[in-house]
Amino acid sequence: MATGRTISASFLTKRDALIIELCKAISAAIANCIDDADARKKFMADFGKTSNTRDGGLGVGAGKLQRDALCTRGKQGKAPFSNRNLRWHPLVVAAAPVRFAEPISRLHVQDDQLLVFVTEEEGRARKYPSDKAHEMKRRYVALPANWLPHLNLLKGWNDTLWTQNSCVIPIQEACDWHDAVETYAVLGIAVAIEFFGADFGNVYSQVTQVLANQKIDARVRLPSPVFPKDRHVITTCPVCRVSIAQNAAQLSERAREHVWQPAWRNAKRDEGEDSSIQLMHVQPLVEQELRHTAANVRYGHRWCNVAMTDHSLAETLDFMEYIVKAHNRCR
Repeated sequence: MATGRTISASFLTKRDALIIELCKAISAAIANCIDDADARKKFMADFGKTSNTRDGGLGVGAGKLQRDALCTRGKQGKAPFSNRNLRWHPLVVAAAPVRFAEPISRLHVQDDQLLVFVTEEEGRARKYPSDKAHEMKRRYVALPANWLPHLNLLKGWNDTLWTQNSCVIPIQEACDWHDAVETYAVLGIAVAIEFFGADFGNVYSQVTQVLANQKIDARVRLPSPVFPKDRHVITTCPVCRVSIAQNAAQLSERAREHVWQPAWRNAKRDEGEDSSIQLMHVQPLVEQELRHTAANVRYGHRWCNVAMTDHSLAETLDFMEYIVKAHNRCR
C-alpha cells in the first residue's frame, strides 16, 4: 500500500503559496488577540503554525488548523489517494460525473509504473504525470471508466509504485480555495475564544478584516455570505451545543484505563479522549456537492463526532431520540 508522503508534497503553485500565506496572516491576527504571551505561543505551536507543503509537512510541520481546514484526511492503501493534500487540489476521483469538475480525456500508465492523466485544454491534449497533477489549471475528475483498462496492472503494484502515484483526492473532501480559507478562519476563531481567552468581538473583527483584504483573486469577496456571525454557532459543539472547551454534553469526565504503548512511538492518547476536539461536518460529505465550507465545518467533541459517523445532524438526533425512548430515559 502507499505508505509515504503525497507525491510532490513540497511543491506548491504560486496560488497555493499565496493561500497558505493568507492563512498565516489569519493565524497572526488571531494570536495578536490573545493577551497571555505563553497562551499565544501555544496557540501558534498547536494550531496556528503553517507549513508550505501540500500535506501539512512531516510530523508537526503544520498546526491543527492547516491539517484540518486546508488538507484532506490521511489515506493509505492500494489506491492513488494522496496521503493528505490541499483540498483545492485540482485532480479528484469520483464514482460518477460531477458538475464542478471536468472529466479527464483518458488515463494511461507509462512504462507500467507511472500514472499519466490526459486532459483537453484549448483543443489540445495535455499530459500530466502523477507528480505534476497539482499543476492542472482547473479541477478535473478521473472516473471509473478511466481506470478499467488498467485494473490487472494496478492490482499488482507494490508499495513503492502506489506511493509515487499518490496524486488524487476524493471529490467529497474537495472544496474551493476560499472555502478552505474560511473554514481555517472559523476554526481558529473558535479555538482562540474557548481555549485561549480571546475576546470574540476583537478576534472576529481582526480575522474578517484579513479575509476582506485578500489579494489572491479580485473576483472573490470575503468573508462570504455563509461565514457565521454568531459566537454560539462558532464556539459550541454542533451536536451537544456545549462549548468545545468543556466536556461533551457537560458529562463528567470518563476515567480511561491505562494501556501499554511502546515508549519509542509518539503518544496520541489525548486525541482519543471523549472531549478532545475533532473536525466535524454538520452535513456529511458527499460526492455531488462541495460541503467543506464555513457554513458546514466546525470543531466538536470527539464523542459527538463519533456518534454522528457519516450521518447528518438530523439523522443523529433521530437515532439518539429513539435510543432514549427505548430505554425509558425521557424526562
